[in-house]
Amino acid sequence: MATVLIPSPLRSLCAGAATLEVAGATLGEILRAIDVRCPGFYERAVEDGRVRPELSVALNGHAFRYGLTEPIAPNDEVTIVPAIGGG
Repeated sequence: MATVLIPSPLRSLCAGAATLEVAGATLGEILRAIDVRCPGFYERAVEDGRVRPELSVALNGHAFRYGLTEPIAPNDEVTIVPAIGGG
């Protein structure tokens, strides 16, 4: 199962959990598996078939604009990162 690091703003959906172990072969499957355990998570993470623009995803420490079809291996670490504003 992949390890998913949940950002602080979304932890309230997951009973405060900072990490979850979930199964899925793609990023989309991972996000849907989280939603089963944390209802409302998927709609907070995905919009119009893509990861919301205010979120980024890092896969094994490499941040990129990953799509929902991105393959995820069982031992991967998926980090969901909220955008940081400022100026």
